[in-house]
Amino acid sequence: MGNQVDILTSARCDNCKIDDMNIISCGIGTSLIGALWRIIRNVRKGGYDAVIVITNSLLLIYPLWLACKYGGVKYLQEKSEFPFVLMKKGLLSKLYAKFYVNTTYKLFDGLIVMTKPLMEYFQSKVRKTCKLFEMPMTVDTDRFNIDKDSTEYGDYIAYCGNMAGNKDGVVNLVTAFNLASPHIGEVKLLLIGDSDNQQDMDAIVREVKQTKNPNIVFYGKASREQMPALLKNAKALALARPSSLQSTGGFPTKLGEYLATGNPVVVTSVGDIPLYLNKTNAFVVPPDDNGAFADALCEVFMNYDEALKRAKQGQELAISVFSSKKQSERLNTYLQSIL
Repeated sequence: MGNQVDILTSARCDNCKIDDMNIISCGIGTSLIGALWRIIRNVRKGGYDAVIVITNSLLLIYPLWLACKYGGVKYLQEKSEFPFVLMKKGLLSKLYAKFYVNTTYKLFDGLIVMTKPLMEYFQSKVRKTCKLFEMPMTVDTDRFNIDKDSTEYGDYIAYCGNMAGNKDGVVNLVTAFNLASPHIGEVKLLLIGDSDNQQDMDAIVREVKQTKNPNIVFYGKASREQMPALLKNAKALALARPSSLQSTGGFPTKLGEYLATGNPVVVTSVGDIPLYLNKTNAFVVPPDDNGAFADALCEVFMNYDEALKRAKQGQELAISVFSSKKQSERLNTYLQSIL
């Protein structure tokens, strides 16, 4: 579409170019304050029309707002979840949360939100001139246009993501798989990913050991290059997200990748998921019901040909709705309307 896009990051990484986008590290050999200064300097000198921030830190949000305000640059934020401050407890935390949500979002000229619950929530938090735009998760469907291969794991159900806490319901998934396991033969559950929180990881490992199920396998962390084949070669893909404030507002990006493989998907009906997925294109079950999730896993393997028909419809949904090409066109139109 002819737009120049630079990604400024405080992470320490090599400068590079991906799909004509410049990745510029502002954190090499410097402190957080130094990285912030470099980001602001790049914004002031970059000649940008708009800046989209993907951060919740006021240490970055307010200084960048000033830089954009005095530089005549439109200032936007991407929101894929409810504000993190709403999850904190205690009187001081609640007072801070009230200040945060009633002031911070009034800084922006535009807000890009992922789901309808987020759209409804933020409408009362932004100023009247702020334009909101709903853009669901996006996926590069071309990455999954590959052939299946045999693997050392045989037939397996795959989950990929962060093992921290129970955001994605990994413990729920392990429980459901253990219930289904006697009915689906030697199918394995491949858990792809890890956690920065060792305590969380240890808790999940203990949970798996207690099941005494040899068909639950920890793959560990996978690279971006490895992920398409790992998901494509699976017989089915699973996401047992529990009900929570986080799952109500969010929409898991991994779900788009799951659908793009053309493999059967078993997922819980949280947030906006049931607006897109139903019994014609996936296996959708109520959240927090491990028995129902186990039944859905069994249903996939009891009539796999029928499951593949649903999966094909899910793949077509990913291409027609969640494709990064489709969504980038919508985003470009929205940004032009602000500029």
